This record gives sequence, structure tokens and C-alpha cells, in this order.
Amino acid sequence: MKLGKRAAKRSLKSLPLSNYLHMGTVAYPPVCAYERDIQWGMLANDSLGDCTCADVLHHRMLQASVAHAGSPLTFREADAIAIYEKVGGYVPGDSSTDNGAVMLDVQNYCKANFPVQGFVTLDAGNLAQIQAALYIFGGVDLGFNVPAYIMNVPAGGSWSDSGGDKTIEGGHAVLACGYGRSGFRVVSWGTTYTANWEFWSQYVDEAYAWVSTEWLKASGVSPSGLDLNGLLQDLTTL
Repeated sequence: MKLGKRAAKRSLKSLPLSNYLHMGTVAYPPVCAYERDIQWGMLANDSLGDCTCADVLHHRMLQASVAHAGSPLTFREADAIAIYEKVGGYVPGDSSTDNGAVMLDVQNYCKANFPVQGFVTLDAGNLAQIQAALYIFGGVDLGFNVPAYIMNVPAGGSWSDSGGDKTIEGGHAVLACGYGRSGFRVVSWGTTYTANWEFWSQYVDEAYAWVSTEWLKASGVSPSGLDLNGLLQDLTTL
């Protein structure tokens, strides 16, 4: 298992979801589980620090499975590595270039190359907004600082046990695919893990949601409380 999220980068061109999502009126359930029986694949994140790239491909797989009634969408290691080359500057065979990538740069790549209108930045400290965004937009790409103890958690386990070594090993990017009253679920390193909201509040430092009218229409998720038209109009100006 490898890490590879570089330090968070901010941009004045990033649209904060808080400008368009009215939390007083938005409807979202207390539990949301978009996780499906998907062969996620490691997508080279066992040998390369391409987690930011594996994350967004997992995001596409999830949305295709949920919004299009289980229609499979698969990717190979080569697909993740191709993004890593373009965004992270990785040169295959040259380990000195395996230095991870910036999540914001990968999100901009997705806007330019994936079937989405764009992305919005989330307030990582606002857990209600995170839950609403995950439900409405179909998953959240999150980045966090990795405490050493989770590196030993077996596949499918929980990251909530904070009794181990909390030394920060680096940054990691994963897909949040569901949440409940006590915590959330993510896709990472080719499988799924759970963590509580305390873990999120302590370690997550950036989060993004994709804006896709295809997802909203096909999934049947109501954008109640969301100024979708205003958001889409602003995305066209970036």
C-alpha cells in the first residue's frame, strides 16, 4: 500500500459548495450506502503513489454502477498510471518521479477529461455538508493525513481505532462511498474500509464532489435545497 497525496492546494477558481447548497432546506437521509459489489482493483496504488488517480477512477466506477443500474465500468492499472503521468509528472520506470499528485490538479483533470460538468470544494469540517454532498452528488473524493496505525489495518477493516501510533506517514486520497450515524465508508487500496466521524474531523483536510447532471438525472437523487442552475452557470465561466 502506498500514499501519494501532496499537500492541499487552494485555488480562487474553485467553487465552494456552500455558495449553492442551502443546508436549512436540503434533504438528505441519515444513512446513505452507494457501495456496490465492485471489483475495485488496486490500480497500481500498491506500488505507486497514485492514490489521487485511483480515487477518481473508483469514483467513476461507483457512479456508473449506481446511476446506470449496475452497468459495469472497469479500469486497468495503465489507466491510473496514464493520469499519474499527466498530472503528477510520473515517468514509468523512474522511481524518483513517483512523488504523488495534488488532488486539486487531479480534479481539474477530471473536469477536462471525464463526463462531468466540474467539481465543487467542500468544507471538510462541516460533516452535515459532507453527508449532503455525498448523497446528492454520488460520492466524495477526500484527502487526509495518514496516521501510522491504519497502515496495519487489514483489508475491509476499520480505521476508527486511534489507540495506535498517530505519527503522520503522509497524505492519501480515497473515495467516500457512504455514511451512517456513526461514521463513513471509503474505497481505498482496492477494497473498502470504515471510519468514524472523529477520524474524519481529526485527519481529513480536503474534499471534493463532482457536478454531473447525468448522475443527478439517472440516480434519481433530488437536488432539493441545491441551486443547481446557478452552480452549472458558474461552472461554465471557469
